Amino acid sequence: MKTKRIFTLTLLLTITTALLPAITQANGQWGLPEGAKLRFGNGRITEIEFSPDGKLLAVATGIGVWLYDIPTFNEVALLSGHAAPVMSVSFSADGQTLASASDDTIRIWDVATCTLRKTFTSQGECITSMSLSPDGQTFAYVDISEVEARLGLWDVTTGQLLKTLDSLTPESLCFSPDGQTLAAGGHTVRLWDVTTGELQQKLIGHSSAVKSLCFSRDGQTLAAGGHTVRLWDVTTGEQLHILTGHTDAVEDGEISKINSVCFSPDGQTLASASDDKTIRIWNAATGELQQTLTEHTRGVLSVQFSPNGHLLASASDDTIRLWDAATGELQQTFSEHTGSVNSVQFSPNGKILASASDNTISPWEAAGTVQFNPNGKILASAGHNTICLWNTATGTLLKTLTEHTFASASAKKTVCLWDVTTGTLLKTFPGHTGRVNSVSFSPHGQTLASGSDDKTVRLWDVTTGGQLHNLIGHIEPVLSVCFSPDGHMLASGGGDDWGNNNQLRLWDVNTGTLRKTLTSHPYNVPSVRFSPDGQTLAGGGGFGETSLLWDVTTGKILIGYPYIHDIAESGHRPYYPVLSLCFSPDGKTLVSGGGMHNEWNPWEWPNHKICFWDVTTGTLLKTLPGHPGPITSVDFCPDGRTLASGSYDGTVLLWDIGP
Repeated sequence: MKTKRIFTLTLLLTITTALLPAITQANGQWGLPEGAKLRFGNGRITEIEFSPDGKLLAVATGIGVWLYDIPTFNEVALLSGHAAPVMSVSFSADGQTLASASDDTIRIWDVATCTLRKTFTSQGECITSMSLSPDGQTFAYVDISEVEARLGLWDVTTGQLLKTLDSLTPESLCFSPDGQTLAAGGHTVRLWDVTTGELQQKLIGHSSAVKSLCFSRDGQTLAAGGHTVRLWDVTTGEQLHILTGHTDAVEDGEISKINSVCFSPDGQTLASASDDKTIRIWNAATGELQQTLTEHTRGVLSVQFSPNGHLLASASDDTIRLWDAATGELQQTFSEHTGSVNSVQFSPNGKILASASDNTISPWEAAGTVQFNPNGKILASAGHNTICLWNTATGTLLKTLTEHTFASASAKKTVCLWDVTTGTLLKTFPGHTGRVNSVSFSPHGQTLASGSDDKTVRLWDVTTGGQLHNLIGHIEPVLSVCFSPDGHMLASGGGDDWGNNNQLRLWDVNTGTLRKTLTSHPYNVPSVRFSPDGQTLAGGGGFGETSLLWDVTTGKILIGYPYIHDIAESGHRPYYPVLSLCFSPDGKTLVSGGGMHNEWNPWEWPNHKICFWDVTTGTLLKTLPGHPGPITSVDFCPDGRTLASGSYDGTVLLWDIGP
């Protein structure tokens, strides 16, 4: 029976991770921003949740919330309207209501009609946490501003703020199963009476912020994970056990933390997942350690018991593992993902296991780079862990190249060459000793340039795979490379974020010698592009908020495109880097895209726009809003009528520019 059960889960997981993304390609025109004509990809995934009846899967992404019908694996709706990527979703216990949180708003949706009921706007600047009560009548939220933070309760039906509970900033929220108690975890865990708003218990003892909270099914015990796991009696506030089996391994200067805690359905067992790469199974009554699961090679981010309690699913690195909950025996390892898996969830009937990764190999992949082929009929998009080839007319995915990806290039420090027709790997170019940040083909296609964290630019013979030149001179990582239209010159941009030794260099491709050094950018240079006639070079500032144009012959600055201090004027926001540039085919217009990715809050201050500039005057001609995430690549179709933009939000948009 065990083999049959595992086989069923394996099959359903494969369907969930592989079939759903394929179906999404048909809906590339849902919820498009004004001016866009097609979308590739469904957005970068942040969270997933099954409806209580197991018939729907809600997927929070960079562009909205997608609802999938599980029996058919078809898309039901795209719930859009948030101004920034959706960071959290939550179903009510009856499945009739869905809450989604993003930027400074929470939206309440009617699941049956897929319509918006209400929008709640916080009094702060950003909502960091949100939880919907089991009955769907109340939601708790945390919002922050420069001067204060709030933990509050809202009435879903009336839209009224019921209570402001605290001025602290908890990092985790959890309602008890009966919805009468709210747990908020910071360095201290607080228990609140949802009806009266009164503080019931203050649970003191954690030495670090509590990242994970879980009530037992009867609501009598609370598990809280910080650097240790602690079990508390909800009624009395008494500390029942301190579970100290996880190690305090230090990595990058930080002590390992507990990322996830989960009670078994019968409440007798607790599972905890930690940065120390282990899962530990505890007797919830005695606090005794029963099993230590050690197969993961990186910190474990999520654990969940199956509804019958027989299986335990864990997510880490690029794998999902299924364990026998009683014996700790590893039953199955799934490696469909190629990026870090941050969430796993069983369906209510236990027959489907869904998993989410922000770097999933699928159209949900974060799109880092886009480029048209010479006839404009194929668009390539490169994300963190995959390269996708798209038909620009139909929006269908032609091929996914997965042998060698951006993430594995970072680890292997190599460049790969692909056959676009067959999708096969032709050659690898080893030699760099650091991450490869940028590659560029020469116009004739015989030479390939690569820029790396090892501070070098390398030129390769595409036919033989041999290295032609190693261009040494940068004293900071090389972030961008680009050939001139005639192929005789190469531009490379590098530097750091602090204004130290940031340079843009021009090289002779034939001899490998340095022609000129341009040092006018105050910060790093993440993007460079030549004009179609090769006489002008554009460089985007990594933190200097500017794009500059240089005369290639003299090295003099022709014009600068500064940031617009007044955001109402629609330019790039101050301190936001220009990550991507391209010229129109006639050379008269420069297009720039950018934005900031904050590691701790990826969607902070969304103002990610594509700007069109007049090359002669420096005038801002127009902007294209629409991407919630930073715009990491822009490219014109050769006919000049279509622009492609790739974004950290996980999508590629095609824009109808006109003549």
